[in-house]
Amino acid sequence: MSAEVVLSVDHVVKTFRVHQQRANSLKQLIAARGRNVFDEFLAVDDVTFDVHEGEVFGVIGQNGSGKSTLLKCMAGILRPNKGSVRVHRRMGVLLELGAGFHPDLTGRENVFLNAAILGMGRKEISQRFDAIVDFSGLHKFIDQPVKTYSSGMYVRLALAVAINVDPQL
Repeated sequence: MSAEVVLSVDHVVKTFRVHQQRANSLKQLIAARGRNVFDEFLAVDDVTFDVHEGEVFGVIGQNGSGKSTLLKCMAGILRPNKGSVRVHRRMGVLLELGAGFHPDLTGRENVFLNAAILGMGRKEISQRFDAIVDFSGLHKFIDQPVKTYSSGMYVRLALAVAINVDPQL
């Protein structure tokens, strides 16, 4: 009996519009008769795979080959133009640490916000809050806005949240 499929990526295609010349004013838009001239950039081209329970799976490739774009599709941050992604477990994604942080919110508020974005419930966040702060070492600064943090403090807090998510995938 084979292990259960926990992640299924089926013929995923992701494209982006690369505008040749964007209208910067109403006058330019009217002169162009509302047309925005753009090219389609193919970032992910017909990718298909399944990941089974207990399996280790990696995506490797050169810079610009679409790895992060594929991961964003898998995490639900981006929607594929074609194909589908089905995730059957809570998934943790480390793309850009602190990407969900709001600079005007305190460290404490950002822990709750970012952990919720990563799939944790409020009760679970409350239970792990002390461990997150302990790992970050930011006890004295946790109630200050993160815009006052150094870049190192910011990343430490983001990493502390990310490693406490306890993803299933």
